[in-house]
Formats: sequence, structure tokens, C-alpha cells
Amino acid sequence: MRKFCIGLLLMILLLQLHAKAQVSFAFMPEVQGRTLDGLLQVRVGGQAAGGQEVTLKITVTAKPVGTVVSIKTPVFRLLPGLNTLPPGLLAGADIRFGNNRIADMCRQSGYFTEAEYEYCFEVVDAGKGTLGEQCFDYMLQPFSPLILAAPTDEDAICDKRPTFFWQPLLPAVPGMMYRLILSEVKPGQAKAEALRYNMPLINQQFINMPMLFFPPVARELSEGKEYIWQVTAYRGDMLLATSEMWIFRVNCTDSAEVRTPESFRDIEDLALGNFYLAKGTLRFAVRNTYAPVKLSYSISGITDPSARIRKLPTIQLKHGNNHILIDLSDNSAFKDGNYYQLELKLPDGNERKLRFLYKQETE
Repeated sequence: MRKFCIGLLLMILLLQLHAKAQVSFAFMPEVQGRTLDGLLQVRVGGQAAGGQEVTLKITVTAKPVGTVVSIKTPVFRLLPGLNTLPPGLLAGADIRFGNNRIADMCRQSGYFTEAEYEYCFEVVDAGKGTLGEQCFDYMLQPFSPLILAAPTDEDAICDKRPTFFWQPLLPAVPGMMYRLILSEVKPGQAKAEALRYNMPLINQQFINMPMLFFPPVARELSEGKEYIWQVTAYRGDMLLATSEMWIFRVNCTDSAEVRTPESFRDIEDLALGNFYLAKGTLRFAVRNTYAPVKLSYSISGITDPSARIRKLPTIQLKHGNNHILIDLSDNSAFKDGNYYQLELKLPDGNERKLRFLYKQETE
């Protein structure tokens, strides 16, 4: 009798385990766990022949505040195989937010803020109970802005086959790729219109680094014309981030050595982007409302932290606007293609940091 009871208990447990394994979940928290809408991009694998009517329960908790949001969807049909959830399912769902700061921000914006999360999914059949459940843990960090670097906005260049640079999207997502689109801008045409409706000269996908050499098969750019470019980051069919749209023109009639005050961007703007392409020189503008003073600054290596940057020129700030040019080309410490960081202390006591990519100037 005892053996029969034990056998019966084991059979019940096996049946429960089988029931729990009737569905599976495909979810990428690093991508889909950033928004409320993203939660419903989970894919659910069903096994029942002919399908079954189910509901999906989603619970998101964050350490240490607890439950952020609980979602119960309307009934939908789960078919055999991997299912994408029906569109509009979130609109009819029962959504309940927790009582904490993260939940409040999620309720207002639809986004999950930086925290360590647990995403739990449960599929329930009204007649059979829970068919399957699974949880995913992830430390969510916000993406950095996707910022273009070169050619700079409203710049005039002479290179008819330029190389494009932008700031990498961080934190990195496995399998993430970039796409770059370049189009000509017709006279009087708006940026968005040019990028959306004009035939692109470059429409390059599957870029795995934050730069693109001008494609050999693309037609070179034309003297006197304006061009617009934009970069997007994606993983599979999921869009992660989109950059601004920048315009530049090809102009080889003026000397490339002419440096106008407009070509020196304010250090405040550069520091916000936190990325800069230094083609042999660093150029930026600083306003000094105090008496003339020596600029306090240093440069350190990022690609090679052991690099020792010495023999930097002394820079004297005058009262008012200052256009600073730091020549790096004669300093052997700077290596082509390496990243560095400029740190400077402004006369008002504020500090600014600027990451930059050093590129040797070509003849």
C-alpha cells in the first residue's frame, strides 16, 4: 500500500511537471525589458494540437522596492509553435502598478528605470490552470544617446568618400548592429523629407562597429551638394536607438586650413555629447569671465590606459571668448584610431571631460 501511494504521488508530480512544461518563453530583457510595450513582445511556445484559449500574467519586480507592475492580458488563442502575441493585447490588459518610485516613473513614462529586475511570465488556461512559467533576471541600464561624430553637422568637407563616425550605443547588447543612411538634400528641402523620400546613396546595414568606411560600390559625393545622414541601432527586428539627422556639404574650393570661429564648438556642447573626432587637433571654444589665466587640462588614454601623455602645449586664456586649438599631430603619444579623454578645469571651477577619437590628418 505504501509503495502504491508513493508511486501515485510520483505520477501526480510528473503530470504537474508535464503541465508546467506545455509552454516556453522567448524573451530578451536587455532589449524588450525596457518598456511596458516591450513586455508584450515576449514570444510564447505552445504545444497543444489545435491551440488553446489562455491568458498571460506578467510580473515585474525590482530590487529592493518590490513589485513594479503586474499585467494580466485578455484571453487569446495560443497555437502550436512559437507565438507572437496578438497586437493591441496591452490595451485591454489589467495593469496594476506597485507603490514605489520605480513604479510611479513607469506609470508616467512607460519606461523602466535603471535597476535590477526580475521578469516573470505565466500562461494560464482557465480549465487546466498554469501551463508554464518562467522568470528572467537582468540588471537594466539606460542606453546612452546615439550621437553622430563626423562629418559634423553643417560642416563643409572636401572628402568625396568620407568615413563616418558615431558614438557607440552603451551598454552593448549582444547581436546589436548599426544601420547608416545617407541621402542628398535638394535645395529648400527639409531634413526629414530628404532622408525619408530621396533615394539613399548609402543604405548600409549589419555594421558591427561605430564607424563606416565609404562603401566602394557607392557613387562618390558631388562638389557643392548637401547631404544628410542618420544612424540607427537595432537587434534583429527591434529598434534600439536613433541618432539625430546631420547635414554636411562637399566644398573643395576653400582652403582646408582656414579655421573660422564657427568651426570651434563650445566645450559645454561637446561635453554633453561626450564624443569628438580629433583629426590631428582638438578645437573647442571656452568663455572666460575672469581675469586671464592659464588653462588647467590633461589628456589620458582610454584604449591604452597606460599611455603617458606629456609635452602638451601651455594655453593662456584671455578674458571673454577663447578659441582653443591643441595640436596633437607632433606628439608621438597619440596613436591613430585610439580613444583618449580630455579633462579640463574651467576658470569658474567647473570640470569638463571629453572623450575623443584621434585620427591622423591625411594629405
